[in-house]
Amino acid sequence: MKIPRSNSLKALFTGLSLLVSAPAASASWLDSDFYCRTYGCVVVHDGFTFDVYDNYVFATGGTVPVGGRMIPWTGNPFQGSGGVNPVLTGSRTEGFHAVPLQDQSMILGFDTNGDGVPDRLPFDGNSNGFLDAGDSMDPFALTVGTSLVAADTSAQRSFYLSSRTDFYVTAEARMLGSPGGLNAPAQLDNVGFQYGVTRRGNDDGMAFGANSRNGNYIRQIGAINDLGDILGTPTRILEFRNSIRRRDATSLPSQSVRFDYVYGFGNYDLSMGDGHLQYEIEFDFYNR
Repeated sequence: MKIPRSNSLKALFTGLSLLVSAPAASASWLDSDFYCRTYGCVVVHDGFTFDVYDNYVFATGGTVPVGGRMIPWTGNPFQGSGGVNPVLTGSRTEGFHAVPLQDQSMILGFDTNGDGVPDRLPFDGNSNGFLDAGDSMDPFALTVGTSLVAADTSAQRSFYLSSRTDFYVTAEARMLGSPGGLNAPAQLDNVGFQYGVTRRGNDDGMAFGANSRNGNYIRQIGAINDLGDILGTPTRILEFRNSIRRRDATSLPSQSVRFDYVYGFGNYDLSMGDGHLQYEIEFDFYNR
């Protein structure tokens, strides 16, 4: 799915599309680039490609004021083609999922013991990963404790961050498509949203965090429990009160931390109606 470039990072219902582009660096230019060193910058990457958000305004000169949205680089020597994608948490595998068509839905099953996990799932006759007319289920008896639940109720995604400045992150949820049925703003109260930062690790052979800052400089802000809490308003969710990069390094991942987030529709039941729930989550970076 190709999305036009913007000054922010966007996440669709099917996953997060970080609208960035550049070839991967073999050494970290955070340690030598004049604008990053002098004015501060934030780098977002997926372990392969990256983009830079700056406090210096290249178009007009000057700097982004405190509380202002940081500026993505344009016309810089690192810009290229391609995009930074969300990854499945703990890997560098691209985290996009295909979207069900009009006559399909996500796989639904029946929970018979009340733990929220489906104990009986349909047979996916055409192995396309969606529920459609070709699927079937063996007969079984319903009880008062039987509930209809989604087979995959949450998505765990990540991307990587480094910086030579302090900054904060905002998130905003927006509805997409025509309203009606399941596609209604009130339904976002049922889509849980949690997030955090992993400081060090190794994802598919890529070690990260060894040259990132230690200490208690990262703050989660606000009481965000679901997408309804960030609907329609950019909401500050995370502060970095110091630069992430701690010292010179030969690789960008070693100077990075991993931002992890989980969103999921685990509270669905038939009383909510039918149709498609479509939304996007937009992440932005601001000068602190």
